[in-house]
Parts: sequence; C-alpha cells; structure tokens
Amino acid sequence: MLEFEFVHVGRPGDEKKQSTKIRRHVMKDIGRSRRKPKMCSKRTAAKPAPAKSAPSSESEQRSEPVLVPSPLDESRLRSIVFPTDMDEKRRNLARYLFAEACSSYVPFLFPWLSIGIVDAAACTVRLQNLKLGKGNPKFDTDTEAMKLYTLSLQSVSERLADPSERGNEGLLAAITGIICYDEFVSNFFKKTATGNFSRQTIHLQGLKQLIDDIGGINTIMNPMLRLIVSWYDLTGAAYRNTLPLFEVPKGSITEIDTTTNDSIYFKMLLGSWDRNCPYLGDIQSALLATAAAASYVNTRCRNANFWKEDTTAARLIIPALHAVLSLEGRVLPNDPSDPTFSGIVAREAFRRSSLIFLASLKVKFGVASAELNRHLKDFQEISRIPYVDWAVVPELNLWAHAIAALEAESDQRSWHVSVIVEMMEGAGFTSSQQAMDVVRGIIWIEALFVGKVEWLCRDLDSLLASRMAQRSSVMPIDPQFDESVGLLRPQGPRMG
Repeated sequence: MLEFEFVHVGRPGDEKKQSTKIRRHVMKDIGRSRRKPKMCSKRTAAKPAPAKSAPSSESEQRSEPVLVPSPLDESRLRSIVFPTDMDEKRRNLARYLFAEACSSYVPFLFPWLSIGIVDAAACTVRLQNLKLGKGNPKFDTDTEAMKLYTLSLQSVSERLADPSERGNEGLLAAITGIICYDEFVSNFFKKTATGNFSRQTIHLQGLKQLIDDIGGINTIMNPMLRLIVSWYDLTGAAYRNTLPLFEVPKGSITEIDTTTNDSIYFKMLLGSWDRNCPYLGDIQSALLATAAAASYVNTRCRNANFWKEDTTAARLIIPALHAVLSLEGRVLPNDPSDPTFSGIVAREAFRRSSLIFLASLKVKFGVASAELNRHLKDFQEISRIPYVDWAVVPELNLWAHAIAALEAESDQRSWHVSVIVEMMEGAGFTSSQQAMDVVRGIIWIEALFVGKVEWLCRDLDSLLASRMAQRSSVMPIDPQFDESVGLLRPQGPRMG
C-alpha cells in the first residue's frame, strides 16, 4: 500500500530544499524490493529451451498434447471419472463448469480442466474457486466453499508430510489451485487484496521449493501446469513489484518476427537513447521484449477469436513480463548532479510504463490485472521527482506518459495531459496527431486503446490551443513578428 508523506513549503521555490526528502520517499523501496535473493547452493535450475520458430497460430505451436476435454463432446463429459467424491452439489458445480465452457469465454478455464481432473485436491480447490465465482459470493458465509477449501488444505498438508508425494504433479497442481484462489479473492474483494497477495507469496515460495527439488519448472510434464505456475508467479510479482521466482517455461512464445514496420522507428531510436543516456542500460532488452509481444499481437489480432486465446496470451505475455520484472532495482544517488541520477529514475519510470502496457494487454484478453492501478500511481510519483533530465530520451518519455494517460482515471489523467502538452510545445508540435505518431512508432497495439485515443487527442489539442491563445494574448502587436513566426515557438529538444 502506498504511503504518502506531506512536505510543507512556505513560498514558491522552497520545494527545492526538500528535493532530497522527496526523492528518498519515492524511491526508497524500489532497490530493496527488487534485489535478487541469495542463491541456495543445492538449487538446480533448468535452462529454458527457446522456440525454434514463430508459428502463425496457437494450434501450430502446441508441440505437446494438451489434456483438455472438449465441452462440446457430451459423451466424453459424461464418462469423466473425477478424482474425488462427487455429491450432488459438486456434480452441479461441475455441470455449471462445463456449461460455462460451452456458452462463454472464461480465461484459463480449459487449462484448469486439464489440471483439475487428474488430482483430488486440485479438483476440489477448482470446484471451490468455481463456487466463489458464481454470483456475488462472500467466502466467510459460504459454508460449501469453506468446506471445499478446507478439504484441499488438508490433502495438501498430508501429502507434504509424505516424502514420496512431494514431487507429485498432482500436489503441485493443488498448491497452484490454492494460489489461484488467493489471486481470485484479491481481485474480487478489493479491500483484502494486499493480505491475499501476501498469502499468495507464502504459497508461491513453498511451491518453488518443491519445484526446485525436482529440477525446475521445465521438468514439469504437464504443459498447462507449467504455464499456469509461471503465470501466477508473474502476476503476483507484478503486483508486488518483485523479481520472478521461476524462469520462463518452455513452450512460451519467444521467437517473434520483429522486422515489421511497427518496429523500425523504435529500433532506430534505441541507438540514440544508448548514446544520450547510457545508464538506462539493461532496460532496452525489456523494452524489446515488450515490443516483440506487441508486434505479435498486431499481426494476428484481426482474427475475431484472437482475444479469446487465453493460452496464447499467457505464452506471449510471460516472456515479456518476465524480462521487465527481472530488472534489478538500483540505488538512487542523493546528489542530482551525479551522472547516473537521471538515468536511474528514468529507467524505473519506463519499467513501470512497460508494466502498465502489459497489464492493459492482460485486460484485453479478459484477465484481471490487480497491478494496473498500483503502477499508474507509482509511475506518476516517480515522474514527479525533481531535477531529472527527461529530455535525454524525449520520445520514450512521451510514450510512457501517453500510455499512462490512456489508462489513468480522470482525476489523474489531466496531469499526464499537461506533461504531454509541455513536451509537444518543446518539440514544436502543433497537433496531437504528431505526438501520437511518435507514440505509435515505439510500442503500440491499436486494439488496446480503441475509443481512448480519440478523447486523449481532444484533451491534448484543447489544452494546447488554450496555451497558445494565452501566449498570443500577451504578445505585443508588432508587424515584425509576422516575418519571424518561427522565433515564437518554444525552444526545446525535438522528437523524431
């Protein structure tokens, strides 16, 4: 939860005296929360195997069998033998589950079907999650949901005490189901989100110990379980702003054609950013991973069913999100004149804007994104740190504020609009279309912001026109100014 600290100033200009206090408050937890944990000497890690090619569809990329029953195959559904006792209430829940799969798109429903029908505890916790998902549930008053949850915990506890069970994939699936429940409740009950994400962390750390004991996440045979484990690791890490626990699982979409037109301008800018602000350093790899995911979406999203391909979403977002979250925190110098000062602040701000972009992509696929508002607030606080020279990478700064403005609530959006207009004036832009041309050339998915771009452009053009009118009203009327209109433009770093 964000902590606010108020700084009182007596007159304009006094805020500079408080700059060190402001910087420390905003950046104090970033480096500490993102340090790499100490490596255990007994830990064995398996390296991820990159994909050999970039198939054109989800079905072409499945190199392993997926054990998901089709909800349209009625005869097969009737013959399913569930791994746990099924009374009438539970059978009704199971019927609802398959009926839901037939009638509507529910993200990750099929992966959970393939995981839940092979283990009793995993099946029970899945039914419990489903019980909570129907209607408007309240966990503390739903005795059936509490009973299912308790049975799952009892099964997991008993099996953890048995050394022969600790590497069982059914046990791993059951713990992952409990982690799924923690995230579901965090998204459903906003008031308890922090507490449930804290509990999710404990379960994830225990799951990591079990998976490390069998050789790492890529030793898991069930491809859907591998995917789901990584997904909840990264969604939890994105909310907490911490490093991932697991490596990128095999089967993820990592080889993507980035020679398309939407990547050319961005790659041209990377070289100039590296020269002008070398302290951004490793963020370029994370930005390239995010841009690759955007490029993949742009070449496929015209298909109406694309946004319902949940496993494709996970396999695509996981590598990009992993790259962004794997960037370690850096300590901010106390002296703003330190040559690394602006680069460190800018690196963290642009890392947060990448997380905002990927969170927006998750939402487009119908997946809840609890971290979105958190990173929007943190990005704004970081962007307000004084004495940062944002002009060294003006294009990326414009992109970051535009992405934040498109996703921010109305009470926060106006500040981003003001900052963008200041950058437009410095670049000599006369319309929002020029600014959006720069934004679209960096990392962009048009389908994410349908309807939002129009009102952002209206706000930008309106504020820009208002400022121009104010300046013209105080200028002296002199014919010589008509001959040198160019001298009236605000001077500053140019873009593009």
